[in-house]
Amino acid sequence: MNDLVTTIIAATAGLVAIIGGFLVSRVIAIASEQNGISRRIREIKNDLLAKRETKRNAEKFLFEEDLDYFVTYKNIKRILLGRTLEEVMEEDEYDYLTEEQLEPYYKQVKEMASELMELHGSTDDYYEEFSVFKKFFTDYKYPNRMNWYERIFKVIDDMAQPEAQGIFGHINLGTAISIPTNTDYKDTKKERDRLTDDIRVLELQLEEQFRILDYYGKPKWVWSGLLVLVYACLVGIVYPSTLLPYTEKVHDDVLTKWFLLGLFYSQLLLLVVYLGAAMYQLTHPKEKY
Repeated sequence: MNDLVTTIIAATAGLVAIIGGFLVSRVIAIASEQNGISRRIREIKNDLLAKRETKRNAEKFLFEEDLDYFVTYKNIKRILLGRTLEEVMEEDEYDYLTEEQLEPYYKQVKEMASELMELHGSTDDYYEEFSVFKKFFTDYKYPNRMNWYERIFKVIDDMAQPEAQGIFGHINLGTAISIPTNTDYKDTKKERDRLTDDIRVLELQLEEQFRILDYYGKPKWVWSGLLVLVYACLVGIVYPSTLLPYTEKVHDDVLTKWFLLGLFYSQLLLLVVYLGAAMYQLTHPKEKY
């Protein structure tokens, strides 16, 4: 009886070692795949972060350019003559930015014009050029909009002197201000559109990588293999080993022997079925994602 028990335990241990090696290799492969996918996810996220920042800078540049195209000599004059924002946009046929986007800057132009008038009213001197004017008055509400101040300065000067000396100088500066064409504008617009496409592609790639990672996070053959190992250990090692302490004559009957053999054959069959199913799955993969 002890010889049979020892043989069953030894045979089961060998089978457990084989299937255990298979599971270990599978776990290592899954861990390697997961690390590779996680690394790819980090790379995509970093790329997305950089491209989104670049796109924000491009959009900011384009917004400032579109805004600058609105604050022209003619539009400033329309604003100072009391036109509403809707009327200014309609007369200028301006369609780069929406009325909602332009509203705060429309008010800002009015504030800047009032500010220049107040500064002029505080002195009896006349200034021919804004470059001279700003040397004496250096404190402005919108210091980052000095080019707008200069345009407004010239519009006010022109409106105040149809034929003679104006409040800001004696030279007629009524000629419309032409905004230099920025050669970078079209290139930046193309770059923004390209970045938009790139970001969309990266977002799709990121979604796909997360889906693959989720699939690798649920390795069904590993957990089922572990259950098979547990069963084999229980019926082929743990239970038979409990019979070893007894004497030869105890449990030395045909029924016990066949019961032990039945347990051994059951775990052997289960191991073969598991390996066969796993190998079939590996050699006949289906689309999982």
